[in-house]
This record gives sequence, structure tokens and C-alpha cells, in this order.
Amino acid sequence: MRLDMARLQIVGLKRHLVPTVHALHRLGCVQIEDVSDANANDVSARSLHMDRDMVRTQEELGYLVARIEGLLSTLGASCGETASRAPASSAIDESLVEGCVTEARAGLVVLAPQAQTLLSKQDALQAEQTSLPRYEATLRKLLPIMPPSVRNASNVSIGVLVSRAHVGVLDAVSERVLTLTGGRAEIVAEDVDPATRAMLIVVPREYSAEIEGLLGREDISRLRLPAGFTDQPPDAAVATLNQRLAVIPQELSEIEAQLTALAETWGPRLERWRACLRDRLEEFAILSRFGETDQTFVLVGWTPKRDVPGVCEALAATVGEEVVVQTLPLTHAVLNRAPVALVNPGPARPFQSLVRLLALPRYDGIDPTLLMAFFLPIFFGMILGDVGYGVLLLLICLYLLRRFRQPGTARDIIQVLAMGSGWGIVFGFLYGEVFGTLGETFGMRALWIERTSPKQVPALMLFAIAVGAVHVTLGLILGVWEAIRERRQSLLLERGGMLVGLVGLFMIVAVAVKLLPTGFMTPGVAVMIVGIVLLGSSLGWLGLLMGPIEFIGLVGNILSYLRIAAIGLASVFLAQVANDLAGSIGNIVVGLIVAVLIHALNLALGAFSPTIHSLRLHYVEFFRKFYEGGGRPFEPFRSQLSTGR
Repeated sequence: MRLDMARLQIVGLKRHLVPTVHALHRLGCVQIEDVSDANANDVSARSLHMDRDMVRTQEELGYLVARIEGLLSTLGASCGETASRAPASSAIDESLVEGCVTEARAGLVVLAPQAQTLLSKQDALQAEQTSLPRYEATLRKLLPIMPPSVRNASNVSIGVLVSRAHVGVLDAVSERVLTLTGGRAEIVAEDVDPATRAMLIVVPREYSAEIEGLLGREDISRLRLPAGFTDQPPDAAVATLNQRLAVIPQELSEIEAQLTALAETWGPRLERWRACLRDRLEEFAILSRFGETDQTFVLVGWTPKRDVPGVCEALAATVGEEVVVQTLPLTHAVLNRAPVALVNPGPARPFQSLVRLLALPRYDGIDPTLLMAFFLPIFFGMILGDVGYGVLLLLICLYLLRRFRQPGTARDIIQVLAMGSGWGIVFGFLYGEVFGTLGETFGMRALWIERTSPKQVPALMLFAIAVGAVHVTLGLILGVWEAIRERRQSLLLERGGMLVGLVGLFMIVAVAVKLLPTGFMTPGVAVMIVGIVLLGSSLGWLGLLMGPIEFIGLVGNILSYLRIAAIGLASVFLAQVANDLAGSIGNIVVGLIVAVLIHALNLALGAFSPTIHSLRLHYVEFFRKFYEGGGRPFEPFRSQLSTGR
């Protein structure tokens, strides 16, 4: 079922624009259209142009949201759609929203520097924790060649590591150093690994600047330690580095604790601010769909007819009588653009998601949700048809429903499976099956058809075909009714021809199985031929060839329902194999394990196969006879704060 929609035009003075947008946003039942897409005969207005103040405010709000999301990410708080919101039943005071904006500005001034300081310290510590081990490893290469003179406080040690391919440079540098210091330098060099040669230069402190200049002119990089580790011999520097590395984790933990404390204190407020600001940004974004004249604003939108009085009352209470709400006439062209809002009884509501998986129905089309809610679980139960599997699957579904509490497609599918499981239990009693033939051990007998009996398989097949005939015929009846209502002659000929031809075929079959006297054979053939002719006439000259082919395809659609019986038989025989293996294997433990594994596989198939094939029977064999998608979903302009979504 779909809601009847009304098309509204709302006109008011420009000074009432912002209050009107706030009221509609909180009301949450009006889908606002772009005024430039509206029919020119209905609406005469140009697109709304925001003034500088509005643009400046929008940019500031966007900047604040970006800063808030950055802080939420920094503090480790959720950046998803889980912002704290007011209860759906509570009204949102406009002054509270404005106060939220002011509070956000002031709060960011306080929080941002604290978070940035902690984050900078954290980054510096993490960089130090990464780099110091490399310095420590390099210094250790110098320890084996360290002379005693490095411990003299009046000396300075300079470490150099070069590739062995450039050893000649070190020899030249050594000679220059000895010359500059008048032989007072002590130089040691040694290969620290197959590719690297280390050299340690120990000179009096007064020569350190000259040696540094020499190394710079020769483009030789010396080992430069971070601040706090310089002017120490290699062994002392290694010890100091190790001490620092041992302290860094504790300092990082303290910063993490401070960030966590900030997140606990500010996280809820940040999320609330973000929700308020996003809500306000949505109001600015929707203004691009508005129109204006010199003195007024204009908007066009859709709302359910039942909500029109509520819209009028809300605007009158918020703005007053200076905003006019007018219901526009609904022409056929306008109805083609009307959004679709499906509203079905509670048990049928999960099937709306399955209908949407194919396509949303047109506004003036048939909503097949109720039909699917009736037939699909029955088809599922006819295929599964086992008390044991049905109970297990139902328990699994009930458990999953407790895990998936949020509305959505996943929860809807689980609910559909639960309904199908219930019908599976019902048909399990009708078939007399508990984990296949295991029920026979406890004296369980079929109340209707015993699927494991070869003598009753034909009856099961005939029942599946009969179900298909009813299902397809119902689809054709709906299709004929739709064609008549829309006055589409070609569709009427096509669907009517199929329906008439099918009635003739039913008469022929009824005579063949002696449900009707033989005198009905000739009328049945005649009716079928008339139906094929009508079907072919909808296709033009090609109908001479395609009419009979299309009718054969229709018969194939009905025979396709044999899958209900065939897949069910495959399941019950797989269960029987599991039971037989459990008894035939010599080791009872091994037999039980094999049986449980096969039953588990059969249970998984029992959840998957009936769902897929039941959906196929609806989407392909049933819906194609009457259903036309292409509807536009109803997406009202709705505040997150006032709805709690």
C-alpha cells in the first residue's frame, strides 16, 4: 500500500524564510522539489539567491563541522552517524540550536589548543621512539673501535660511517685532520660490516669547529645525534639512548590517558555540536531548491495528504498567517513525478525491502508487498517442509533479530526467513518430516503428502503446478486491471490474451483429467486460440510468430513452479542420506559426526535455496505480469535532531 500524496506550494515573505525552513525541517514530512524543475504553469519564480550573510554563515558552519570531526578523529571518538540526539518525541527549541552553535565556537577555542598540544607531543615521542633505535644501532658499531681518549672531558669525538667503496676519502681526511691539529688528534678506523667502514676522530675541543668544517667541505656526513645526546662518547650516548627509550612508552601512555580523558569529557559535546551544525547545514543546502520573487520566497514539495493539516498548523504556529500553503492540482504528468511512500501492516513491512531490491513501484501502480508477504513465506515453507530444520532456522533467526535491532534490509530479510521457517514447520507436519526421515523413528506420519514416497511424488508435482497456475493467473488478472485503468490497449491485448489463452488451456487440462465433460474440449481449444490471437495482435505482424511462442513461454512460467517440489525433494533425500550414513557406518561417533555435518549443510541450503527460488518466482514469473517499477522514493526534508534517526 502507498500513501496518497499532495503537492504543496508554500509562499511567504522573505523575512519568514528562515523560520519556515526550521519549521519544515523539524516537521519532517515534506519533500522539497527544485523549483526550477516544477511546471512553469504552476510556479512562477526564479531560483533563490542567498545573500552574503547567509553564505558567510554557511561557510562558518562548514568550517566548524570540519574542525569538530577532526577533533573527534584525534580523540578517537566515533565519526559515524551515532551523534547524540534529542528524543524523537521532544520538540527542538530553536534557541537551543542557536545556543549549540555559540557553545561550539567557544568550546573549540578551549579544546583545540589542548588537543593540538597533546597531539604534537605524541607525534614527537612517536618519532623519537622510531628514530632513536637507529642511532643506538649506529653508535654500537663505533664501540669496538672506541679509544680511551674519548673519555677525556677536554676532547670531542666525531663519528663517521662511509661505504667501503669510498675508503680512500677517509685516508685523505685522516691526513688533513692530523695536519690541522698538529698531530694531537687520535683517529681509529675499522670495518664494522662487509659494506661499511667506521672512523672515530678524537680531537681537543678547540679543534671541533675546524674538523666540522673540513668534513663539510669534503661532503662527508658525520654521525649527528639528537639534541641531548651530543658531546658524549659513544658508550655514554648508547646508555643515555637506552634510558630514553625506556621512558618514552610511559610518556606516551600518559598522553594517551590525557587524550582519553579529553574524549570522555568532550566527546558527547562534540557529537551533539556536530549533529546541530549538520542539521543547520542541511537547512542551508535545501535553499538551493527554493524559488523567489522580489519580495517572497516560493517552495514546491510533496507531503502525504494526511499530513497537510499538520503542515498548515505547524507553519501557522511558527510563522503566522503571512505564509500561505496551497495544494496544487495533480495532473497525469505531475503524478508521474510523485514520490512513493509505502505503508503496509507490520507483518508485511519487511517485504518492502524485497520489493525495493527489484524496483520501487510507480506512484499510480500496484504495490505488491502484501501479495509477496502472503505467497513468499508459503513457497519457502513448501520447499523447506521439515519440522527440525524449521525449528533450528527459526531459533537462529530469533537470535539474529536480537543482534540486528536497527531497522534495515538485513533485519527485514531475517524477519522474512523467520516467517518462512514458521511455514516450514507447518509443512513439516503435513509432510511428516523431522530432519528428513528421522521423524519416522518416533512414529511421525505425514498428514498430507509423504515426499519420500515415490507414489506421492506425482501429487506433489501437480500441486506445485497448481500453485504456479494460481499465482500466474492472479498476476495476469492484476495486469489486465492495470491496463484497463491506464487505458493502455497494447498491454490489455497482451495480458488479456495471455489470460484468455490460459483459461482455455485450463479447460483442456480439466477435460483431460476428467474434471469436465468431453464436450468442453472444443470450447477450450477455441478459447485458447482466441487468447493466442489476442496476444499476437499486441505484437503487430510479428504476432503471427511471436504470439504462440509467448504463450508457450507463459506455460513455461507455470511449469517453473515445479522447482518448489524438486528443491524440496532434493533436501529431504539429502537428509535421508545423512540419517542412513549415521546408521551404516560401523563407528557410531563417526556416523553421528558425518550425519551432523550433512544436516548442517542441508540446513544452510534450506535457508538459501528456498529464499532465492521463492524470490525468483515472484520477480520473474509473477511480477512481470503486472508490476512496473520506476517509482521515486519519498525523501522528506527531515531534521536528524527531531526524528532521532
